Amino acid sequence: RLSNLTKLRLYNNPFVDQRICGFCGDIATFRRVTMEDEKAAAVAAGARGVVPPPVPAVAAGIGAGTTVPTAATPRGPLSDASTWRAVLETASAHAEDVGKEATRAREVLEEATAAASETQRNADRQRDVLVKLERALAQQREILAGAEQDAARAAQHNAAVVERARMAQAEVHAAEEQVQRARAEVEHAAPRAEELRHALARCDVRTLSVRDVCDVLLEVGLAAHEKAFAANSIDGLTLSRLEGAQMRMLGLDAPADRQNLHRVARVIGASGQLQVTRADLEHAAAAAGASTSAEARDAVLLAAWPAANVAAWLEANRTPRSVCEKLLAANVTGEQLLHVCDLDLEQIGVAEVRDRAPLLFRAEEVRERHFAALRSFFGACSPPPPSRTVAPTTTDAATSMDNVPEPPPYFLCPITHRLMERLVLAPDGYNYEEVVLKLWLASRTASPTTGEPMASAPLLPNLSLHSAIASWKEQHHQW
Repeated sequence: RLSNLTKLRLYNNPFVDQRICGFCGDIATFRRVTMEDEKAAAVAAGARGVVPPPVPAVAAGIGAGTTVPTAATPRGPLSDASTWRAVLETASAHAEDVGKEATRAREVLEEATAAASETQRNADRQRDVLVKLERALAQQREILAGAEQDAARAAQHNAAVVERARMAQAEVHAAEEQVQRARAEVEHAAPRAEELRHALARCDVRTLSVRDVCDVLLEVGLAAHEKAFAANSIDGLTLSRLEGAQMRMLGLDAPADRQNLHRVARVIGASGQLQVTRADLEHAAAAAGASTSAEARDAVLLAAWPAANVAAWLEANRTPRSVCEKLLAANVTGEQLLHVCDLDLEQIGVAEVRDRAPLLFRAEEVRERHFAALRSFFGACSPPPPSRTVAPTTTDAATSMDNVPEPPPYFLCPITHRLMERLVLAPDGYNYEEVVLKLWLASRTASPTTGEPMASAPLLPNLSLHSAIASWKEQHHQW
């Protein structure tokens, strides 16, 4: 573990024995051979009385500028041995000093290595701490970014909630306005419905005014044609005379619309109503009873038949199968068959006149039986066309009304306090005029008589009371 300089000094010293420098490897072996040759030469010179040359201080490992002393005694083997012993002792002492210095250097190096290792460990620990801090900082940044995104989403959600609340508030205001308009329309429609009811009660479509006809269109789902009828001043008399081509000029292009309008005009003339329900048809057929044939009862119930029953019935009455199939494909129901016209059959696809003529004749025959049964059931007869008569004076009218007895209280509607004509039995147990009660229930849920909440049950016709009112009216024509 000697330094290189010390090794060179030992290598270059010809007086160092191989026992001192034998550990130095191959170079020391080379130097050993050289030193043995030099020793042999020195011994030979001492025998001849030659003084060896002084050893340089650098080669002996002594400080620069000094010279290793040589023996001044007579030359001989003994003096040479003493000289070599002194040199060897000096070299050994110097080697010990060098070993001590090397030991101290090694200790310093070990201390420095330990300090460097400790410093490296501290650096590693600091690096680990720094990595952990960077990782924690990255996590904090991710958390901060997530919080910012959550805040942005929350802001968007709050904006959406505010927008929905604003829209809901606007819808509430719009609904309130619609309710107010509906109430106003109901309040306005109530007297108008009463006027229309009185106009229909005459059971003659010819007495309807233009306004009445427009109201009828609204009630039967033909409101889109109201303006055309009003612009052409179509009153009840004109309505009763309209044909298919004239209806098409007014915008009624669909056969179903034309049949619906024909149906309404004929139902008004037969019953004084806009609609005859299936229950009314069944009651009318039952009222006919055994006095009529099965064919007549079929004519009454035909209006409630679906298209399949109509096709089967026509085929049973010798109508060509091709015509029945076309009617079934066009979904012609019994109610539509009652009011079919030549133009409707042509639009459906019955092109041959020889097929249309028998079918039209058959429909007309059934229609007459149908509405005759309805007029008999509802006790309504079509009055003769209105004629010009002199209107009674106010005094005569007042005198005639004074002699008219008042109807029984249960004949009067609890809402209008007028004589009922199309009455129904309500869930509260009282009878009302049907149109007026429906207008009442459109905006209220309480009973008009008791004030209690009314159950949502269907309105039932009271046929017995209806017959009693009709009989009383026949006895008192003023009503």
